Amino acid sequence: MIKWIRRLVMFPILLLVVLLVVFFVIKPNVYYSLKSIYGSQLQWFGYEEVGNRVIANSFSKIDGKIPSHMYHASSVQNTKNGNYDEAIAYLNKAVTMSPMDGDGYMGWVLLYYYRDYERALFHLNRLEASTVENTKYVSDDHILYAKGLCHKQLKNYTRALELFDLAIEDELKNQDGILITHQMYFQKGRTLDLLDRPDEAIVFYDKAIEKWSGSSESLFYKGLAQIKLGATEKGCSNLKSARNQVVKGIKSADSYVRLFDEVYQFQIEEAIERLCQ
Repeated sequence: MIKWIRRLVMFPILLLVVLLVVFFVIKPNVYYSLKSIYGSQLQWFGYEEVGNRVIANSFSKIDGKIPSHMYHASSVQNTKNGNYDEAIAYLNKAVTMSPMDGDGYMGWVLLYYYRDYERALFHLNRLEASTVENTKYVSDDHILYAKGLCHKQLKNYTRALELFDLAIEDELKNQDGILITHQMYFQKGRTLDLLDRPDEAIVFYDKAIEKWSGSSESLFYKGLAQIKLGATEKGCSNLKSARNQVVKGIKSADSYVRLFDEVYQFQIEEAIERLCQ
């Protein structure tokens, strides 16, 4: 009995010693790779400075070339935590080492997090022109839609509209429109609005609302477009509906970034006070 108890106690100790020898002595790169993952997990739990120190220390101890996917992974968690200096430094290294693997994420991050639209377009265009397979989507966005957002924010509205049309057309042709999001219709509507085509914009605000009734931004901008066209009563009704939804927390939003043309309660109330008296 005592012999079996000894075996049960010694087995995990010996296993731990063997693992330490394998990881730290025989294959230290494996150990430090796992340690960098541990650093990212520390960041996920909120220990950002400690996590970054662990990651930096791990990278400094790895013998030879650090794989681009490790830089990429470290960039992702730093981006989510708002550590943008560290995030972009790691991502630049990843993309420099492997442009074809990193261009999509780099373009998407530059678009949403850094709002650097020209650099975002550089990476998205390079990805689209590459021979990489499965380049249709960057993160959750159709690449043509992401490029359209860049052009819209650069005030190239005509080009943005063309790209939104191409993205929607591609989804309708290949996926029966299942992957078209309410944001795709909403952003096409906003672009038509910005081109002073409010009657056409309303059509796509309605399509966005049909996709998701919680699209308060579509209700808000539809109301403004209706008021612009002289349908003040209908427009004000939609502004008030948008306000009622936003008060309940029903609107498009993201945990990490402010969305393009995201609407807020104070903004809607100001428009109601100004236009609906």
